[in-house]
Amino acid sequence: MPATIRVGDEVRFRLAGRPVVGKVREDRGPIGVGGRHLYWVAFEMGKGNLYSTELPRDEIELIEPQRKPA
Repeated sequence: MPATIRVGDEVRFRLAGRPVVGKVREDRGPIGVGGRHLYWVAFEMGKGNLYSTELPRDEIELIEPQRKPA
């Protein structure tokens, strides 16, 4: 089962064949075609060029936060 994605999580996805890292800004719910779960993701392409897009759950991968040693 895929990890749960929440608002504020960092995610990885592909845009025009290139890997991109972004941050989930909104969980849009199961409003996609066939009930696909959508997320609004903000990302930066180049220095200072901010964009956002809606992506279905099956096209994004959660980037697990790095755990600090105890």
